[in-house]
Amino acid sequence: MAISNGGQCLAAGRSWQAVTKIIFVFAILLLIAFAALAAPQDRDHDRDRDRDRDHDRPPIRVSGERISRDFGGGRGGRPAPDAMCERGFVAVGFHVQTGEFFNEAWLDCVRLRRDGELGDEQRMTGRTGSPGGRPVHDAYCPQGTVLRGLQGRTGASIDEAIGECSHVRAIAERRENPRIEMTQPIYRPNPGGRPAEAQCPPGAVVTGFRSMSGEYMDHLWIVCSELRREDRGD
Repeated sequence: MAISNGGQCLAAGRSWQAVTKIIFVFAILLLIAFAALAAPQDRDHDRDRDRDRDHDRPPIRVSGERISRDFGGGRGGRPAPDAMCERGFVAVGFHVQTGEFFNEAWLDCVRLRRDGELGDEQRMTGRTGSPGGRPVHDAYCPQGTVLRGLQGRTGASIDEAIGECSHVRAIAERRENPRIEMTQPIYRPNPGGRPAEAQCPPGAVVTGFRSMSGEYMDHLWIVCSELRREDRGD
């Protein structure tokens, strides 16, 4: 009597299919493992490339020399204490306390890193002007930019002030017509006056306010500091 081996062939076929599935799953897992190992290396390579690019850029520092630029206002008042960023810091916004007129103004300052980026450390200056008023109005540069000037309106006092902001690299590299972004406007009740503007010299940023004040702020100056690009050998 003949004996069929069909059952053995079927069992062998099923065993081979199982082995094939195991090999396929193992191959997928192996590919996932290789991809996981390669990803950190790619990220490290990208970071190294970014560091190399930053290394090609000369370091930037904030000069300790101060330069004043007249924004305008009246002829009255007497010198008030200055509102100054600490050494190595640059202005990224300002505040004004008002009543009928501008009374006091002060700045938000951020430390400038040597790579030209803004750090996380932020400090507020003292106030310049005359105590008084009640509402406090805020004007902030867009993220990543710094204060480089003011525009607005002045007459016998300060009527309106709007900050002009640009990116640090554009200022430090003294680019022609760097992109300017504006802060929120701050104005006193019933503003008048005539157009006024004060900008830091090319390559400089705002690091302070200076004022003449009596019962209110009569006159305002911005104070600027140059951004200096250093040679690697310095």
